[in-house]
Amino acid sequence: MAANTTPAVQPGFVRSFVLPALSIFLVPVLSLAFFLHAQSQFNAMARESILQSIQNDATMTPEQRQEATAFFQSVPVSTLMRDPEFAANFDKGAVFDFATFHWMIQISFWSIVGGIAVLALAGFCVIISHWSQAVQYRSLVVGWHVLRWYAAAQTIAVGILLVALSFWVTALWMNVYSVKLIGVAGILAVLSVGAIIVAIFRNPKSEFTVEGLVIDDSTSPYLWRDLTEICDNVGTEPPDQVIAGIDDNFFVTERDVKVGDKTVSGKTLFVSLSLLRHLRAGEAVAVLAHEMAHFSGQDTLYSNKVSPLLERYGAYLQGLEQGGITLPAYYFMLCFRALFELSLRKLSRSREFRADGIATQLTSPQDMAGALLRIAAYSSFRAKVENELFSTERVLDSAQIADQIEDGFPDFCRSFADDPAVTEVRTAHPFDTHPPMQQRLAAVGVDCTTDAVRGLLMLPPDSRWYHNISDAENLEQQQWDAFEEKFRRFHEQSLPYRFLPASVEEQVVVETAFPALSFAAKDGTLTIDYEKVHDSTWGEAIHFSNISNCTLQEQNRLLIQSEQGGKRKHLIAFKRFEKALQKEILDAFQRYYGRHLAAVAWHKQKESVAPDAEPA
Repeated sequence: MAANTTPAVQPGFVRSFVLPALSIFLVPVLSLAFFLHAQSQFNAMARESILQSIQNDATMTPEQRQEATAFFQSVPVSTLMRDPEFAANFDKGAVFDFATFHWMIQISFWSIVGGIAVLALAGFCVIISHWSQAVQYRSLVVGWHVLRWYAAAQTIAVGILLVALSFWVTALWMNVYSVKLIGVAGILAVLSVGAIIVAIFRNPKSEFTVEGLVIDDSTSPYLWRDLTEICDNVGTEPPDQVIAGIDDNFFVTERDVKVGDKTVSGKTLFVSLSLLRHLRAGEAVAVLAHEMAHFSGQDTLYSNKVSPLLERYGAYLQGLEQGGITLPAYYFMLCFRALFELSLRKLSRSREFRADGIATQLTSPQDMAGALLRIAAYSSFRAKVENELFSTERVLDSAQIADQIEDGFPDFCRSFADDPAVTEVRTAHPFDTHPPMQQRLAAVGVDCTTDAVRGLLMLPPDSRWYHNISDAENLEQQQWDAFEEKFRRFHEQSLPYRFLPASVEEQVVVETAFPALSFAAKDGTLTIDYEKVHDSTWGEAIHFSNISNCTLQEQNRLLIQSEQGGKRKHLIAFKRFEKALQKEILDAFQRYYGRHLAAVAWHKQKESVAPDAEPA
């Protein structure tokens, strides 16, 4: 089965991750080649000088001269320079040069060797991470610690090499050196090392927030009684708490969860009131048994261990990406992260198949398949309703999303069942990646034909588990009311960014959010409104629709190029205004012009969608 095999590394993956990762060897390899070349040249010059001295030494016998000549021709001066007595015969500058070459060669060589070793270790960690969740976690721990310290060491090494190259490349080949170039290289090295040190010790604090209400056994004893029975059959302890909400999924976690004004710990089960309303009893049991199987398989335990590591890894990558010369280390670590993602997905899918199998044994293939299909259909329909409502270009008096879903879901199920693409649908989940529907249905032994899918979706729900929750209707309605009000406010806030006003009503919406602004200077006034900017020194206003380019220049000036009446340039010199107003003017221009660009993009998107196409 596809979900149980290791995904092949595609050419696009190689171009996107593997090849950039190899850039970590670029500076060390070039440095090794250059400093070996430099050392060779200095060896040749020093050898010629020494041989000339031997030839000119009248105190030496022919045999001594021949023996000394043979020795210095066979042993490089750079090797002899490591002997303090030999080095004492040369001036300090020459000794320092040879020492520099020696250490740059050593740093380059061991950087390359270290990179190969770490690459092999990372590859080994990725390979064995496919074996089990325990091995996956341990391999991630090893890979993370080795890679982050290797990246730091490599960045320090690259910084040293770049500073050395900035002097020696020009000094060796052009007999000059640039203090400015050396300074820039040094500053980059220091900044990059600083960035990577900060990234190493950065510990991002993430908070997992869930909208819902905690349902305890005193208020909903029937829910907890039946849930405990499922847990006994699955072979796991009941969750520490159940949270009931209106999201379109079910999930379990062992992460700390913030719900309302408190944070709960331990094992948490989230149940969707809206989905329970549309499920048959057997389907609800299948879903809950599937979730409890994640507890019995220690899936949530290892997810809770892996997630903080991945968050720290992500924060570290962000620091490397912004660190200048740390980019090669960033690509190197990004490659490992991308390869490790293949392992995460493989085991995530494997545990989904395992949980599906346990739930099927406890109920039936039809119950499991019906639950998967009904949840997928509900999620698709809810997204459709919300997208269509959000696309409405008028102020909404109310959203009424729940009512639209309730009224239209039965008819949508019929069209959903007839869609051949239904077998490729994946159910949503906050932590795991789910296999395509076709694979999951086949794994539980259910036919994927249209008739079979329609038959399962057309069975009427009994909502038994919904009614196991005391006062479920009131709890659900309260949450829908809050969600719909947030949705309505967010929709209303988005309207000014959609309109290129074509009516008085649209203009009022935009001007309410973007009223005309006026900024006074000694020699005139600058005004900005939703459609144009005007400086009294220009003579005419410039409409945002005619602006072709904006450039913030030195000396605190904004150059605006427009196509209004031919190609023209207009300048806003911020120094004409009081210092307190200068940043305010720039921010205002960016907001108002940005609003115009957002509205243009919205209209282009609308025009690109075919009239009979559904909103994305």
